[in-house]
Amino acid sequence: MRWLLLTVLLVPVWAEGPVFSHKRHANVNLACTFCHKSAARAERAGFPAWKTCATCHPDKREETIPSQRVYRLPDFVFFSHVRHVAAKTECSVCHGDVKTQEKIELAQPLKMAVCVDCHKANKATVACTACHELGQ
Repeated sequence: MRWLLLTVLLVPVWAEGPVFSHKRHANVNLACTFCHKSAARAERAGFPAWKTCATCHPDKREETIPSQRVYRLPDFVFFSHVRHVAAKTECSVCHGDVKTQEKIELAQPLKMAVCVDCHKANKATVACTACHELGQ
């Protein structure tokens, strides 16, 4: 019975695997774009390359950075990180205060109303074609 209980308690953690902790790195106080470099120049923010980690961790061997994608938009929605960075939108508007999160969780529901409300509040376009490609 103990073995069964232990197995049940461990399986969800094992199945999910380790995840990078922003909270453990918060004391370094890096800008989001230090690690997520492509956010400032591409549509997707992307995950950092190992050489970025080696900046502060030169003694560690190269390894896969434990990550898990949390924000997934439907294929018919177009979102550009670079356009939002250029508009001076803080990452925390959509992602929340990741420096307090051991594991990233959705800070905003991925609903059209949330985006439209933000666009209206910031006087950004609410034209359908800004986020949706016609014909999809």
